[in-house]
Amino acid sequence: MKKIAILLLAVLTSACTNRMEQPTGTSVPDLGWLFLGKGPYTLQTKVDAAPGPAFFDLVTDLSLMADAQEVILSKEVSVASDSTINVPLGKLAPGFYQVRLNDSVRWNIGVRPDAVVSAPDAQPDFDEFWAQTLAELAEVPLEPEFTVIPEFSNELRTCYEVRYASWGGATAGGIVSIPNAEGKYPVTLQYMGYGAPVYYFDPNAAADQIEFAVSVRDQGIFKGNQDRWIDRGLASRDSFYYRGAFSDVKRAVDFAASLEKADPDRMVAMGESQGGAFTFIAAALDDRIKAAAPAVPFLGDYPDYAKIVWWPVHEVFETADAAGIDRGELFRMLSYFDVKNFAPRVHCPVYMAFGLQDPTCPPHTNFSIYNNLGTSDKRFFCVPTCGHAMWQETSWAEERAAFLEPYLR
Repeated sequence: MKKIAILLLAVLTSACTNRMEQPTGTSVPDLGWLFLGKGPYTLQTKVDAAPGPAFFDLVTDLSLMADAQEVILSKEVSVASDSTINVPLGKLAPGFYQVRLNDSVRWNIGVRPDAVVSAPDAQPDFDEFWAQTLAELAEVPLEPEFTVIPEFSNELRTCYEVRYASWGGATAGGIVSIPNAEGKYPVTLQYMGYGAPVYYFDPNAAADQIEFAVSVRDQGIFKGNQDRWIDRGLASRDSFYYRGAFSDVKRAVDFAASLEKADPDRMVAMGESQGGAFTFIAAALDDRIKAAAPAVPFLGDYPDYAKIVWWPVHEVFETADAAGIDRGELFRMLSYFDVKNFAPRVHCPVYMAFGLQDPTCPPHTNFSIYNNLGTSDKRFFCVPTCGHAMWQETSWAEERAAFLEPYLR
């Protein structure tokens, strides 16, 4: 089945305004393509279509990979002379939908995302499995090795490449920038995206804090020519790649807290995509994380993931099928690494960003995690026109900084 490209539309100014939903539950007006009230709803927006009659379909996101997609609304509409449409949608169930106009222009809308239901499916021994994994990790001496990186060091901060031991004998580490002056400093752990390139911190940018760009095993500073991890070790929960990678996420907190100049009472985590998933995992596995700011998180709700977009689950399917792994057994194994099953363990404040047009980590999978969090101190931030590249949104960077700042004082 072909991947479906989403063509974003030109929208009214109000429709592309960023939105933060406060955790108080205060009623807010519906906004553009993201409907937060209880309906009925009306879609009013500019479209990339000529004035005149057009065919309008509304398709559920959970049927996008199905052979027969679920069209819940189909009608002829009129595109006005100013290229706007005004379409009564009625009442819709919480969730995400794809709009199709003349079957050539497509975009996503969302309805009450904080009411989307995606129940945890953790196996009965989920806690026991992770308790055993973390106990094994705790037995591994950290033994960090630091290498100075002069070109990203100055009189304010020194940059190091660091490597240390992690679960199963693997090496993890990353890039850390540490203030030179004496004292105790807050720490920001920045978890990296899937296969993301290594980056270094400007020593002048945050001279009053420790910043740590975390590299899990075989990624980041260890990546080399590798480009695929999601389907490694599928035969068993013991061998699956993310057992080690999640252990590395926890080990990064151990390392940061061990630094002589670190204040373990002022540690926060952030990251996008895989880094967003790791941010949730860090908060779930270690309560020294005082606040978490994930964006477009990866690895949430594998079964529903496969119903919405092709990658990554269908890449996993191909490898599993080639190895003769039963689909039901595959999902049972993956449930040990589904971030939504870790979500009830997260008790720190959370601010999550998502792109309504994300074709890689679709919003439903983001909210499968968010709606299962163990904290009530949570909020979300939406850029309706954004796809997966939330790291390019300066508005999110500003929101995130403002959210994390009180926990870094």
